[in-house]
Amino acid sequence: MEAPSGQQLEVVQRSSEELAAEAAAGSSACFEALVRRLGPRLLRYLRRRVRDLHAAEDLLQETFLKAYRNLGRYDPSRSFATWIFTIATRLAASHWRSHRPGAAVEGLDPPDRRERSPLQTAALREQQANLWATASRVLPDSQFTALWLRFAEDMAIREIAAVMEKSVGGVKVLLHRGCRRLAERATAAVRPAEERLDRGPAGEGLTET
Repeated sequence: MEAPSGQQLEVVQRSSEELAAEAAAGSSACFEALVRRLGPRLLRYLRRRVRDLHAAEDLLQETFLKAYRNLGRYDPSRSFATWIFTIATRLAASHWRSHRPGAAVEGLDPPDRRERSPLQTAALREQQANLWATASRVLPDSQFTALWLRFAEDMAIREIAAVMEKSVGGVKVLLHRGCRRLAERATAAVRPAEERLDRGPAGEGLTET
């Protein structure tokens, strides 16, 4: 593997905010570095929002194009990730309104990077796939977005408020309602299985012997 040059290493070591400031000044290399750094995160987010890979890829390109055109308006004192996620969120919301999605997509890696065995990793991914698939089906778009940014992107509540253009209190309400609704859904899914077990194979209640 070819070792990175000094210039490449310098770019990698810069913060996203510094790269954005350099990109606004005309550095295409710095903007390309931002695309490499944030592209995968934005694609995961958009894919979950619109539930279609091709649409998510189109929105990703549109997000970076819009960000590039508006770099002169970006304030480097703000988080660049928050700024560009705001752009992506607006574009996804517009797409969502005109193309209400259907089936959910498969699970995606969480931000948790602790070492696990292959079996543990597979089990965790399946569990999270089921959770996010359920969330995408049963939650309103605003609740799903708040939950994804909080737990998949690990954003602070104030950052989520900036991305969604809501108050901190409003985001807390969305998170609370989303979590409660998912919990109710999980309880409702478990109850029929418990009732079948109580009835036994012949439909009669189980008795102790």
